[in-house]
Amino acid sequence: MTIINPLRKRFIRSRSRQNRESDPTVSVSINEIRDMTTDQATRQPSKHAQNHFTYSWTIRSFNELVTFYPNTGFVLSDRFWSPRPPLTTDFPSTKNKQNDHPYLWRIKLYPNGVNEAAKGHISLYLVAIQTPYEKENNITFREKTFKLEVFRLISDPNSTPFSSSTPHLIRHETFTMKFEFEGLDDFGRHRFCSFENLFPNNDTNAEIDLLIRVHIFNTTTTDDPTDEPIEHIESEFPSFEQHLDDGRFSDIEFTFDCGSVIKAHRIILATRSSYFEKLLGDKWKEGQMKTIPIKHMAYTTFRSILYYLYTGSLEDGLGFDVLKDIYSKADMLNLERFGEMVADRIADMVNGDNWDEILMLAWEVNDVRLKEAALDYAVTKWDEIRDGANMKRVMACGNMDWIEELMKARYVSMQIS
Repeated sequence: MTIINPLRKRFIRSRSRQNRESDPTVSVSINEIRDMTTDQATRQPSKHAQNHFTYSWTIRSFNELVTFYPNTGFVLSDRFWSPRPPLTTDFPSTKNKQNDHPYLWRIKLYPNGVNEAAKGHISLYLVAIQTPYEKENNITFREKTFKLEVFRLISDPNSTPFSSSTPHLIRHETFTMKFEFEGLDDFGRHRFCSFENLFPNNDTNAEIDLLIRVHIFNTTTTDDPTDEPIEHIESEFPSFEQHLDDGRFSDIEFTFDCGSVIKAHRIILATRSSYFEKLLGDKWKEGQMKTIPIKHMAYTTFRSILYYLYTGSLEDGLGFDVLKDIYSKADMLNLERFGEMVADRIADMVNGDNWDEILMLAWEVNDVRLKEAALDYAVTKWDEIRDGANMKRVMACGNMDWIEELMKARYVSMQIS
């Protein structure tokens, strides 16, 4: 039996493709563009933020959307604009010309999932819309980093009907993607958030309001107005890669049991990490030390963390065991974005030797990226792994909720094969 893998890409576009929309009986009119009237929908950009722009979309009575829209049906936010990053040019006329033409976007939401495999979840995407300025200047794509967030709005039962609600964060995820106006123009995740996490007691009839928020990050560009792709490092996170482990200007070093030494700079570490700001401050003894021994972390792990703090990126060529160690340390050091980078790298490494380890790690820390990647591999390779030692380790974990989730993923894959 051939399995059509619904989870092949962790970052997917929502537009219909062969084998993407699994229910051909849904009326085409359901997938036509629909605007939804919502409050707090910003149609024009607010103040031009130097580093990022935020747009919020409030959806009242989301439970009614779940009832009204079938699987593969979607709604769209109002269109909104985000400012272009400032140009590093000495020619004001060129700078003003581009800054007067911001980016145009909208959010696409599938209340019941983009396809059969995403039922019981909302599917969420950011859509790039080509502007007249981009058409005139033959700009055919945008490369952007953005963060999608979903909040449930919780009202005080003792408040008045018009009182404001408190947003409770359900899930967020950051993406770096290349939007192509004649190709992949929308990106997000097909199982962004489960109904189990959205609805109290998993009751989809319960009245809930949602707040969907997108943060679009800017980088400083050159004076070339054609939006050539650049390697993303947020503008508030310039790279100091050339100074890592360079004795020049360094004022601290870290030693390891293996005999290795790393030279570093207090000001960079303290600026980039609240953990190191405390460690190297006046209250801890390490703040007065020029040489600090690292006893409970491997040299490779520690260096990778410093590399991120110096560059804003994850080193290439790291092995699976090292990445697992880095992943756990990123959480301990409150380096959220770094942890997301590591999780994405691990998800790309799933294979027959480690899928069970990645899946159980995902269950333990509730990481959706890792879970989707491991479940994707498991259901695709089911006939090969069903009687293997890895499967036996999963079944021996003793957690019935985890085992049931694996069986459910397998059942869904059989239904759409």
